[in-house]
Amino acid sequence: MDINHTLPQVDLPPDMIHLGLGQPSNSLLPIKELDKAAAHCLSKENRFFLAYGEERGNANFRQTLADFLTGQYPNPVDPGQLLITNGNSQALDFICTLFTSPGDTVLVEEPSYFLALRIFADHKLNLVSIPVDDNGIITDVLKKKLETLKPSFLYIIPTYHNPASVTLSYNRRQELVKICAQKDLLVVADEVYHLLNYSDDPPPSMGNWIDKCPLISLGSFSKILAPGLRLGWMHAGVDLVKKMAKSGLLESGGGFNPFTSEIVNSVICLGFLKANIQHLKNVYRQRIKIFCDQLRIHLPNQAVFEVPGGGYFIWVRLPNNIDTNSFRQEAQKQNVDFHPGAVFSHKKGLKNYMRLSFAFYDGDELAEGACRLGKVISENLS
Repeated sequence: MDINHTLPQVDLPPDMIHLGLGQPSNSLLPIKELDKAAAHCLSKENRFFLAYGEERGNANFRQTLADFLTGQYPNPVDPGQLLITNGNSQALDFICTLFTSPGDTVLVEEPSYFLALRIFADHKLNLVSIPVDDNGIITDVLKKKLETLKPSFLYIIPTYHNPASVTLSYNRRQELVKICAQKDLLVVADEVYHLLNYSDDPPPSMGNWIDKCPLISLGSFSKILAPGLRLGWMHAGVDLVKKMAKSGLLESGGGFNPFTSEIVNSVICLGFLKANIQHLKNVYRQRIKIFCDQLRIHLPNQAVFEVPGGGYFIWVRLPNNIDTNSFRQEAQKQNVDFHPGAVFSHKKGLKNYMRLSFAFYDGDELAEGACRLGKVISENLS
């Protein structure tokens, strides 16, 4: 497998298998397709995409993206409902800038994406967590919290959750929308894994309900094309999109990423994106089977996990008295690593959990990683 161990966000010693890495392997980055798309894009006489762009983003691309999403979602998507971003991390930071002030309260799930928690900390926000079960965020707890709190927004990962890998059920989605409509609470739905389903189809994107409550659905090309593109989108009601487009940042610099947008526009128009998503599904489906089979063989019986139906992650639960961070250094000495559960909790709970990913390694390396990890866990449970 071709892995550059000095990739940004990845600086691994030789022979290290870091099972926590949530990004695609080099072999899955579609360099040939992007080369063809760039040539297609640059062959055009109109060079509008090299100028400052419209605040909402490249209009040509928004139309193409809207058409593509309409083919993926049950309801049509209009380009007026889209605002182009530099990926979900930038989108979250942008939302915090527009809708919060230091000291404001934001609701998050328990667990939640650990780098989103870092972004919220950068903005000095007060976090309050709502627990997640097998059907996603527990809406009864949310409703109770909102009796006393007036948060700026609610951040959720509704489909193939990072790290828990659960999906918010259709009924819970409807209940969540009803609650947030009543409280006029903005929902920020991080849906970066929505198109990466490997078994059953997930419920509709939260964008399905943008006309029912204040809601922004975040999408990204990082997981379905290449993270280095730094390109994504917000899907929201037309009025909310117009409000966000009036920010000083966009009025000064124009829309985000107009040049890359036009290259990805060609990716979609040439049929490469749809084919790439299908290829990723096929590869990840095989990797999940290999990895889960090997985890069942090598992990002790006390380690509990579910086979993910989509996304990138496997959320492993160990006995309550185990702190996975306590043996992480020992695991690293055995050339295997993972993300301990506590980093996904703003309260530093969930210490008996760990997040594993199958996205960065091929089957042989996943099997070896499962073997190494199983030895370390067994030794610490005995």
